[in-house]
Amino acid sequence: MRKNIFTKIAAVAAATVLAVTALPALVSDTHAADDEYSYVYAGLTWQEYWANEGVYNAGDVTSSNEKDTHGEYDKGAFDTVTRATTNHGLHRGSYQCMATIDTEDGNKYELAGWSSDGKQMILTDGTQLSYNRGTITNADGSTSKVSSYEVTGIKYVPVKVKTSDLADFEQHYRVVKNGEKLYGGFGENKLSSYEYTAAVNADTNGLKTAVKNADGTYSFSARQTGSGKSFAEQDISVAANITSTVKDATGSYGEFLRVDINGDGYGALGAMMQAVKWTYYGNDATRTNAVATYGTKFAADNWMHKSMGIQLGLTDSARCQLPAGYDGTGYWSLTVYALGYTDTTIDFEATDANIVKIKAPVSDTSKLSAAIAAADALNEADYTAESWAAMKLEYEEAVDALAVAEYQADVDEATEHLTAAINALVKVDAGTPSDSEEPDNTDDSSVEDVPTGDANNMMAYLAAALLALTAGAAVTCRRKIKNVR
Repeated sequence: MRKNIFTKIAAVAAATVLAVTALPALVSDTHAADDEYSYVYAGLTWQEYWANEGVYNAGDVTSSNEKDTHGEYDKGAFDTVTRATTNHGLHRGSYQCMATIDTEDGNKYELAGWSSDGKQMILTDGTQLSYNRGTITNADGSTSKVSSYEVTGIKYVPVKVKTSDLADFEQHYRVVKNGEKLYGGFGENKLSSYEYTAAVNADTNGLKTAVKNADGTYSFSARQTGSGKSFAEQDISVAANITSTVKDATGSYGEFLRVDINGDGYGALGAMMQAVKWTYYGNDATRTNAVATYGTKFAADNWMHKSMGIQLGLTDSARCQLPAGYDGTGYWSLTVYALGYTDTTIDFEATDANIVKIKAPVSDTSKLSAAIAAADALNEADYTAESWAAMKLEYEEAVDALAVAEYQADVDEATEHLTAAINALVKVDAGTPSDSEEPDNTDDSSVEDVPTGDANNMMAYLAAALLALTAGAAVTCRRKIKNVR
Protein backbone atom coordinates (compact mmCIF):
# COMPACT_ATOMS: atom_id res chain seq x y z
CA MET A 1 0.00 0.00 0.00
CA ARG A 2 2.72 2.48 0.99
CA LYS A 3 4.69 1.71 -2.16
CA ASN A 4 1.63 2.29 -4.32
CA ILE A 5 0.96 5.61 -2.61
CA PHE A 6 4.51 6.73 -3.22
CA THR A 7 4.40 5.64 -6.85
CA LYS A 8 1.30 7.77 -7.37
CA ILE A 9 2.88 10.80 -5.71
CA ALA A 10 6.13 10.36 -7.62
CA ALA A 11 4.24 10.30 -10.92
CA VAL A 12 2.35 13.47 -10.08
CA ALA A 13 5.51 15.15 -8.82
CA ALA A 14 7.44 14.21 -11.97
CA ALA A 15 4.74 15.73 -14.15
CA THR A 16 4.69 18.85 -12.04
CA VAL A 17 8.47 19.20 -12.19
CA LEU A 18 8.26 19.39 -15.98
CA ALA A 19 5.83 22.27 -15.63
CA VAL A 20 7.67 24.23 -12.95
CA THR A 21 11.35 23.36 -13.33
CA ALA A 22 11.87 26.90 -14.50
CA LEU A 23 9.25 28.84 -12.59
CA PRO A 24 7.95 31.62 -14.85
CA ALA A 25 9.07 35.06 -13.79
CA LEU A 26 6.28 37.26 -12.52
CA VAL A 27 4.81 39.01 -15.53
CA SER A 28 5.43 42.75 -15.59
CA ASP A 29 2.15 44.63 -15.99
CA THR A 30 2.47 48.29 -16.83
CA HIS A 31 -1.29 48.70 -16.42
CA ALA A 32 -1.38 47.48 -12.83
CA ALA A 33 -2.07 50.98 -11.53
CA ASP A 34 -5.17 51.20 -13.73
CA ASP A 35 -6.64 47.84 -12.72
CA GLU A 36 -8.78 47.09 -9.69
CA TYR A 37 -7.53 44.27 -7.49
CA SER A 38 -9.45 41.81 -5.38
CA TYR A 39 -8.17 40.53 -2.05
CA VAL A 40 -8.96 36.93 -1.13
CA TYR A 41 -7.60 33.86 0.63
CA ALA A 42 -6.38 31.05 -1.62
CA GLY A 43 -5.06 27.55 -1.04
CA LEU A 44 -1.49 27.19 -2.35
CA THR A 45 0.72 24.13 -2.62
CA TRP A 46 4.06 24.06 -0.80
CA GLN A 47 5.83 24.66 -4.11
CA GLU A 48 3.64 27.66 -4.99
CA TYR A 49 4.04 29.18 -1.54
CA TRP A 50 7.84 28.92 -1.35
CA ALA A 51 8.71 29.43 -5.05
CA ASN A 52 9.60 33.13 -4.75
CA GLU A 53 10.66 33.26 -1.09
CA GLY A 54 14.38 32.83 -1.75
CA VAL A 55 14.71 29.51 0.08
CA TYR A 56 16.90 26.56 -0.79
CA ASN A 57 15.58 24.57 -3.78
CA ALA A 58 12.53 26.83 -4.14
CA GLY A 59 10.08 25.58 -6.76
CA ASP A 60 11.32 21.98 -6.60
CA VAL A 61 8.63 19.32 -6.09
CA THR A 62 10.90 16.30 -6.34
CA SER A 63 9.84 13.48 -4.02
CA SER A 64 12.09 10.85 -2.48
CA ASN A 65 11.74 7.11 -1.94
CA GLU A 66 14.31 7.24 0.86
CA LYS A 67 12.94 7.12 4.40
CA ASP A 68 14.19 9.49 7.06
CA THR A 69 15.31 8.26 10.49
CA HIS A 70 11.67 8.21 11.59
CA GLY A 71 10.69 5.84 8.80
CA GLU A 72 8.76 8.40 6.74
CA TYR A 73 9.12 9.71 3.19
CA ASP A 74 9.96 13.28 4.19
CA LYS A 75 13.27 13.69 2.36
CA GLY A 76 11.81 15.23 -0.80
CA ALA A 77 11.59 18.93 -1.66
CA PHE A 78 8.29 20.85 -1.68
CA ASP A 79 6.17 17.88 -2.71
CA THR A 80 3.01 16.63 -1.04
CA VAL A 81 3.34 15.25 2.49
CA THR A 82 1.75 11.79 2.70
CA ARG A 83 0.93 9.84 5.85
CA ALA A 84 -0.34 6.27 6.18
CA THR A 85 -1.86 6.85 9.62
CA THR A 86 -5.00 8.21 11.25
CA ASN A 87 -3.43 9.52 14.46
CA HIS A 88 -3.29 13.25 15.15
CA GLY A 89 -2.31 14.48 11.71
CA LEU A 90 -5.73 14.81 10.14
CA HIS A 91 -6.92 16.99 13.00
CA ARG A 92 -3.73 19.01 13.48
CA GLY A 93 -3.24 19.49 9.76
CA SER A 94 -6.72 20.94 9.35
CA TYR A 95 -5.85 24.07 11.30
CA GLN A 96 -3.98 25.71 8.43
CA CYS A 97 -3.39 23.07 5.75
CA MET A 98 -5.20 21.55 2.80
CA ALA A 99 -5.66 17.82 3.25
CA THR A 100 -6.97 15.10 0.95
CA ILE A 101 -8.05 11.77 2.44
CA ASP A 102 -7.74 8.52 0.46
CA THR A 103 -9.72 5.45 1.51
CA GLU A 104 -9.27 1.75 0.88
CA ASP A 105 -12.33 1.67 -1.41
CA GLY A 106 -10.89 4.37 -3.69
CA ASN A 107 -12.80 7.40 -2.42
CA LYS A 108 -11.24 10.83 -1.96
CA TYR A 109 -12.35 13.48 0.51
CA GLU A 110 -11.23 17.12 0.39
CA LEU A 111 -11.03 18.10 4.06
CA ALA A 112 -11.81 21.66 5.16
CA GLY A 113 -12.12 21.26 8.93
CA TRP A 114 -13.79 19.51 11.85
CA SER A 115 -16.68 19.92 14.24
CA SER A 116 -15.74 21.24 17.69
CA ASP A 117 -15.56 17.70 19.13
CA GLY A 118 -13.50 16.33 16.23
CA LYS A 119 -16.09 13.68 15.38
CA GLN A 120 -17.50 15.25 12.21
CA MET A 121 -15.43 15.90 9.08
CA ILE A 122 -16.34 19.08 7.22
CA LEU A 123 -15.52 18.82 3.52
CA THR A 124 -14.76 21.73 1.19
CA ASP A 125 -18.29 21.54 -0.28
CA GLY A 126 -19.81 21.86 3.21
CA THR A 127 -20.74 18.19 3.61
CA GLN A 128 -20.32 16.81 7.13
CA LEU A 129 -19.52 13.13 7.68
CA SER A 130 -18.98 11.12 10.84
CA TYR A 131 -15.37 10.09 11.55
CA ASN A 132 -14.10 7.66 14.17
CA ARG A 133 -10.51 6.43 14.35
CA GLY A 134 -10.00 6.16 10.62
CA THR A 135 -13.52 5.09 9.65
CA ILE A 136 -15.73 7.51 7.70
CA THR A 137 -19.50 7.08 7.66
CA ASN A 138 -20.79 8.30 4.31
CA ALA A 139 -24.10 10.07 3.67
CA ASP A 140 -25.69 6.81 2.46
CA GLY A 141 -24.68 4.98 5.65
CA SER A 142 -21.80 3.04 4.09
CA THR A 143 -18.35 3.25 5.65
CA SER A 144 -14.91 3.88 4.18
CA LYS A 145 -11.59 3.11 5.88
CA VAL A 146 -8.81 5.70 5.63
CA SER A 147 -5.71 4.32 3.91
CA SER A 148 -3.66 7.53 3.84
CA TYR A 149 -3.93 11.28 3.65
CA GLU A 150 -2.00 14.00 1.86
CA VAL A 151 -1.10 17.45 3.20
CA THR A 152 -0.80 19.43 -0.02
CA GLY A 153 -0.20 22.99 1.17
CA ILE A 154 -1.59 26.01 3.03
CA LYS A 155 -5.33 26.64 2.78
CA TYR A 156 -5.59 30.34 3.72
CA VAL A 157 -2.86 32.39 2.01
CA PRO A 158 -3.82 36.08 1.58
CA VAL A 159 -3.63 36.89 -2.13
CA LYS A 160 -4.00 39.99 -4.27
CA VAL A 161 -5.34 39.19 -7.76
CA LYS A 162 -6.67 41.34 -10.57
CA THR A 163 -10.44 41.49 -10.43
CA SER A 164 -10.52 40.76 -14.16
CA ASP A 165 -8.72 37.46 -13.44
CA LEU A 166 -10.68 36.52 -10.32
CA ALA A 167 -13.29 34.29 -11.96
CA ASP A 168 -10.58 32.31 -13.73
CA PHE A 169 -8.45 32.23 -10.58
CA GLU A 170 -11.34 30.64 -8.70
CA GLN A 171 -11.41 27.83 -11.25
CA HIS A 172 -7.84 26.90 -10.33
CA TYR A 173 -7.70 27.50 -6.56
CA ARG A 174 -9.76 27.10 -3.43
CA VAL A 175 -10.80 30.69 -2.70
CA VAL A 176 -12.39 32.32 0.34
CA LYS A 177 -13.66 35.84 -0.28
CA ASN A 178 -13.94 38.65 2.23
CA GLY A 179 -17.02 38.21 4.36
CA GLU A 180 -16.86 34.41 4.13
CA LYS A 181 -15.76 32.13 6.96
CA LEU A 182 -12.31 30.79 7.81
CA TYR A 183 -12.18 27.85 10.19
CA GLY A 184 -9.95 25.01 11.27
CA GLY A 185 -8.91 22.51 13.92
CA PHE A 186 -10.86 21.39 16.97
CA GLY A 187 -10.48 22.02 20.68
CA GLU A 188 -7.73 19.90 22.21
CA ASN A 189 -6.12 21.05 25.47
CA LYS A 190 -3.84 24.02 24.61
CA LEU A 191 -5.02 24.06 20.99
CA SER A 192 -8.35 25.68 20.13
CA SER A 193 -10.40 25.60 16.97
CA TYR A 194 -11.13 28.94 15.32
CA GLU A 195 -13.74 30.61 13.14
CA TYR A 196 -13.22 34.08 11.70
CA THR A 197 -14.58 36.24 8.91
CA ALA A 198 -12.15 36.86 6.06
CA ALA A 199 -10.99 40.47 5.72
CA VAL A 200 -7.94 40.63 3.44
CA ASN A 201 -6.65 44.05 2.43
CA ALA A 202 -3.58 45.63 0.84
CA ASP A 203 -1.79 45.71 4.22
CA THR A 204 -2.55 42.16 5.39
CA ASN A 205 0.60 40.45 6.65
CA GLY A 206 1.86 37.72 4.34
CA LEU A 207 -0.02 39.01 1.27
CA LYS A 208 1.15 37.55 -2.05
CA THR A 209 0.36 38.93 -5.49
CA ALA A 210 -1.01 36.43 -8.00
CA VAL A 211 -0.02 37.06 -11.62
CA LYS A 212 -1.53 35.23 -14.55
CA ASN A 213 1.11 33.88 -16.91
CA ALA A 214 0.84 33.64 -20.68
CA ASP A 215 0.01 29.93 -20.47
CA GLY A 216 -2.92 30.53 -18.12
CA THR A 217 -1.15 29.37 -14.95
CA TYR A 218 -0.47 31.64 -11.99
CA SER A 219 2.73 32.66 -10.22
CA PHE A 220 2.91 34.19 -6.76
CA SER A 221 5.17 36.93 -5.48
CA ALA A 222 7.16 36.84 -2.27
CA ARG A 223 4.99 37.51 0.76
CA GLN A 224 4.83 41.11 1.96
CA THR A 225 5.13 42.27 5.55
CA GLY A 226 2.09 44.21 6.70
CA SER A 227 0.19 45.30 9.78
CA GLY A 228 -3.38 45.20 8.49
CA LYS A 229 -6.22 42.93 9.48
CA SER A 230 -6.62 39.32 8.43
CA PHE A 231 -10.05 38.92 10.07
CA ALA A 232 -13.02 41.24 10.42
CA GLU A 233 -13.29 40.46 14.13
CA GLN A 234 -9.87 41.66 15.29
CA ASP A 235 -6.67 43.49 14.49
CA ILE A 236 -3.37 41.74 13.85
CA SER A 237 -2.03 39.79 16.83
CA VAL A 238 1.47 39.58 18.29
CA ALA A 239 2.72 36.30 19.76
CA ALA A 240 2.99 36.60 23.55
CA ASN A 241 3.86 34.41 26.52
CA ILE A 242 6.06 32.03 24.54
CA THR A 243 9.49 30.60 25.25
CA SER A 244 11.85 28.72 22.94
CA THR A 245 14.26 25.86 23.56
CA VAL A 246 16.91 24.46 21.24
CA LYS A 247 16.53 20.74 21.84
CA ASP A 248 19.35 18.32 22.51
CA ALA A 249 20.03 16.11 19.51
CA THR A 250 17.65 13.13 19.42
CA GLY A 251 16.09 13.09 15.96
CA SER A 252 12.78 11.92 17.44
CA TYR A 253 10.84 12.91 14.33
CA GLY A 254 13.57 12.50 11.73
CA GLU A 255 14.99 16.02 12.12
CA PHE A 256 18.67 16.95 12.52
CA LEU A 257 17.95 20.23 14.38
CA ARG A 258 14.91 21.08 16.49
CA VAL A 259 13.52 24.09 18.33
CA ASP A 260 10.41 23.87 20.53
CA ILE A 261 8.13 26.76 21.49
CA ASN A 262 6.26 26.53 24.78
CA GLY A 263 4.58 28.87 27.26
CA ASP A 264 0.96 29.80 27.83
CA GLY A 265 0.72 31.49 24.43
CA TYR A 266 2.01 28.69 22.22
CA GLY A 267 -1.43 27.18 21.58
CA ALA A 268 -2.84 30.35 20.05
CA LEU A 269 0.21 30.75 17.80
CA GLY A 270 0.31 27.06 16.90
CA ALA A 271 -3.31 27.01 15.76
CA MET A 272 -2.50 29.76 13.24
CA MET A 273 0.99 28.57 12.20
CA GLN A 274 1.20 28.20 8.42
CA ALA A 275 4.91 27.92 7.63
CA VAL A 276 8.36 28.41 9.13
CA LYS A 277 11.50 29.81 7.49
CA TRP A 278 14.97 29.03 8.87
CA THR A 279 17.98 31.26 8.15
CA TYR A 280 21.52 30.02 8.82
CA TYR A 281 24.37 32.47 9.44
CA GLY A 282 27.18 30.04 10.22
CA ASN A 283 29.67 31.73 12.56
CA ASP A 284 28.29 35.25 11.95
CA ALA A 285 27.05 36.26 15.41
CA THR A 286 25.73 39.56 14.01
CA ARG A 287 23.35 37.67 11.71
CA THR A 288 24.28 39.98 8.86
CA ASN A 289 25.28 37.55 6.12
CA ALA A 290 23.11 34.48 5.68
CA VAL A 291 24.75 31.40 4.20
CA ALA A 292 21.47 29.53 3.59
CA THR A 293 17.70 29.90 3.98
CA TYR A 294 15.24 27.00 4.17
CA GLY A 295 11.50 26.56 3.72
CA THR A 296 9.49 23.90 5.52
CA LYS A 297 6.28 21.86 5.36
CA PHE A 298 3.74 21.03 8.04
CA ALA A 299 3.93 17.43 9.35
CA ALA A 300 7.29 16.88 7.64
CA ASP A 301 9.06 19.67 9.59
CA ASN A 302 6.54 21.62 11.68
CA TRP A 303 4.13 20.35 14.30
CA MET A 304 2.21 21.38 17.39
CA HIS A 305 1.28 19.16 20.32
CA LYS A 306 -1.87 19.58 22.38
CA SER A 307 0.10 20.14 25.60
CA MET A 308 3.82 19.94 24.82
CA GLY A 309 4.42 22.91 22.56
CA ILE A 310 5.15 23.76 18.95
CA GLN A 311 7.83 21.45 17.56
CA LEU A 312 9.91 22.81 14.69
CA GLY A 313 12.57 20.81 12.90
CA LEU A 314 14.88 20.81 9.91
CA THR A 315 15.13 17.56 7.97
CA ASP A 316 18.12 16.38 5.94
CA SER A 317 16.25 16.48 2.64
CA ALA A 318 16.00 17.95 -0.86
CA ARG A 319 14.62 21.14 0.74
CA CYS A 320 17.45 21.42 3.28
CA GLN A 321 21.12 20.72 2.64
CA LEU A 322 23.83 22.49 4.62
CA PRO A 323 26.41 24.45 2.61
CA ALA A 324 29.80 22.83 2.07
CA GLY A 325 32.06 23.36 5.05
CA TYR A 326 29.21 23.86 7.54
CA ASP A 327 27.84 21.35 10.06
CA GLY A 328 24.78 23.22 11.35
CA THR A 329 26.43 24.65 14.44
CA GLY A 330 26.45 28.41 14.78
CA TYR A 331 23.88 31.19 14.54
CA TRP A 332 20.33 30.78 13.27
CA SER A 333 17.03 32.63 13.05
CA LEU A 334 13.68 30.99 12.49
CA THR A 335 10.52 32.89 11.61
CA VAL A 336 7.01 31.57 12.20
CA TYR A 337 4.45 32.78 9.66
CA ALA A 338 1.01 32.57 11.26
CA LEU A 339 -2.40 33.66 9.99
CA GLY A 340 -3.51 36.88 11.67
CA TYR A 341 -0.14 37.38 13.42
CA THR A 342 2.91 39.53 12.92
CA ASP A 343 5.95 37.44 11.99
CA THR A 344 7.53 35.78 15.03
CA THR A 345 11.34 35.50 14.79
CA ILE A 346 13.49 33.51 17.21
CA ASP A 347 17.27 33.90 17.20
CA PHE A 348 19.35 31.06 18.62
CA GLU A 349 22.74 29.42 18.55
CA ALA A 350 23.11 25.71 17.80
CA THR A 351 25.98 23.79 19.36
CA ASP A 352 27.32 20.34 18.60
CA ALA A 353 24.97 18.96 21.26
CA ASN A 354 21.97 20.14 19.20
CA ILE A 355 22.94 18.53 15.88
CA VAL A 356 21.75 14.96 15.26
CA LYS A 357 24.40 12.70 13.80
CA ILE A 358 23.80 8.99 14.39
CA LYS A 359 20.69 7.95 16.32
CA ALA A 360 21.25 5.54 19.20
CA PRO A 361 19.42 2.20 18.97
CA VAL A 362 16.90 1.14 21.62
CA SER A 363 18.65 0.24 24.85
CA ASP A 364 16.05 0.69 27.62
CA THR A 365 12.26 0.31 27.44
CA SER A 366 11.63 -0.05 31.17
CA LYS A 367 10.18 3.45 31.67
CA LEU A 368 7.89 3.10 28.67
CA SER A 369 6.71 -0.30 29.90
CA ALA A 370 6.03 1.16 33.34
CA ALA A 371 4.05 4.06 31.87
CA ILE A 372 1.93 1.65 29.81
CA ALA A 373 1.33 -0.48 32.90
CA ALA A 374 0.32 2.60 34.89
CA ALA A 375 -2.26 3.46 32.23
CA ASP A 376 -3.56 -0.12 32.25
CA ALA A 377 -4.17 0.12 36.00
CA LEU A 378 -6.43 3.18 35.67
CA ASN A 379 -10.24 3.05 35.58
CA GLU A 380 -11.82 4.84 32.63
CA ALA A 381 -14.99 5.61 34.61
CA ASP A 382 -12.98 7.80 37.00
CA TYR A 383 -12.05 10.36 34.32
CA THR A 384 -13.76 12.68 31.86
CA ALA A 385 -14.34 11.28 28.39
CA GLU A 386 -12.25 13.99 26.72
CA SER A 387 -9.17 13.56 28.90
CA TRP A 388 -9.43 9.77 28.72
CA ALA A 389 -9.62 9.85 24.91
CA ALA A 390 -6.52 12.05 24.78
CA MET A 391 -4.65 9.65 27.05
CA LYS A 392 -5.75 6.60 25.04
CA LEU A 393 -4.35 8.15 21.87
CA GLU A 394 -0.93 8.50 23.49
CA TYR A 395 -1.31 5.04 25.05
CA GLU A 396 -1.89 3.36 21.70
CA GLU A 397 1.15 5.05 20.22
CA ALA A 398 3.23 4.08 23.25
CA VAL A 399 2.24 0.43 22.81
CA ASP A 400 3.22 0.68 19.14
CA ALA A 401 6.54 2.28 20.09
CA LEU A 402 7.29 -0.48 22.60
CA ALA A 403 6.77 -3.09 19.90
CA VAL A 404 8.46 -1.52 16.89
CA ALA A 405 10.79 1.35 17.83
CA GLU A 406 14.35 1.07 16.53
CA TYR A 407 15.77 4.14 18.24
CA GLN A 408 15.95 5.13 21.90
CA ALA A 409 14.79 8.66 21.06
CA ASP A 410 11.47 7.27 19.80
CA VAL A 411 11.00 5.27 23.02
CA ASP A 412 11.83 8.28 25.19
CA GLU A 413 9.46 10.54 23.25
CA ALA A 414 6.59 8.05 23.57
CA THR A 415 7.27 7.72 27.31
CA GLU A 416 7.23 11.48 27.79
CA HIS A 417 3.97 11.91 25.88
CA LEU A 418 2.12 9.09 27.65
CA THR A 419 3.30 10.22 31.09
CA ALA A 420 2.12 13.77 30.41
CA ALA A 421 -1.25 12.49 29.16
CA ILE A 422 -1.73 10.36 32.29
CA ASN A 423 -0.87 13.27 34.55
CA ALA A 424 -3.32 15.48 32.62
CA LEU A 425 -6.29 13.14 33.15
CA VAL A 426 -9.25 14.99 34.68
CA LYS A 427 -11.25 13.17 37.35
CA VAL A 428 -15.01 13.21 36.91
CA ASP A 429 -15.73 14.57 40.39
CA ALA A 430 -12.70 16.82 40.82
CA GLY A 431 -12.42 18.77 37.57
CA THR A 432 -8.64 18.93 37.95
CA PRO A 433 -5.73 17.02 36.38
CA SER A 434 -5.19 13.66 38.05
CA ASP A 435 -2.03 14.82 39.83
CA SER A 436 -3.77 18.08 40.92
CA GLU A 437 -1.17 20.10 39.02
CA GLU A 438 -0.45 21.14 35.48
CA PRO A 439 1.45 18.35 33.71
CA ASP A 440 5.20 18.78 33.77
CA ASN A 441 6.44 19.05 30.18
CA THR A 442 10.09 18.49 30.96
CA ASP A 443 12.17 15.70 29.51
CA ASP A 444 11.90 13.66 32.73
CA SER A 445 10.23 10.50 31.47
CA SER A 446 9.71 8.84 34.86
CA VAL A 447 6.22 7.89 35.97
CA GLU A 448 6.73 8.58 39.66
CA ASP A 449 3.93 11.16 39.65
CA VAL A 450 1.37 8.87 38.03
CA PRO A 451 -1.44 8.16 40.55
CA THR A 452 -1.94 4.49 41.36
CA GLY A 453 -4.88 4.65 43.79
CA ASP A 454 -5.31 2.34 46.76
CA ALA A 455 -3.28 -0.72 47.75
CA ASN A 456 -5.25 -3.03 45.46
CA ASN A 457 -4.63 -0.76 42.50
CA MET A 458 -0.96 -0.59 43.45
CA MET A 459 -0.70 -4.38 43.36
CA ALA A 460 -2.45 -4.44 39.99
CA TYR A 461 -0.07 -1.79 38.73
CA LEU A 462 3.01 -3.72 39.87
CA ALA A 463 1.73 -6.92 38.32
CA ALA A 464 0.93 -5.15 35.06
CA ALA A 465 4.34 -3.49 35.04
CA LEU A 466 6.05 -6.87 35.49
CA LEU A 467 4.06 -8.37 32.63
CA ALA A 468 4.80 -5.38 30.41
CA LEU A 469 8.51 -5.58 31.13
CA THR A 470 8.50 -9.28 30.31
CA ALA A 471 6.61 -8.65 27.09
CA GLY A 472 8.98 -5.85 26.17
CA ALA A 473 11.98 -8.11 26.60
CA ALA A 474 10.40 -10.67 24.31
CA VAL A 475 10.19 -8.29 21.37
CA THR A 476 12.82 -9.55 18.94
CA CYS A 477 11.70 -8.11 15.65
CA ARG A 478 11.47 -4.35 15.32
CA ARG A 479 10.30 -2.17 12.48
CA LYS A 480 10.16 1.59 12.14
CA ILE A 481 7.28 3.54 13.64
CA LYS A 482 5.01 4.93 10.96
CA ASN A 483 4.17 8.10 12.84
CA VAL A 484 4.57 8.57 16.59
CA ARG A 485 3.11 12.02 16.14
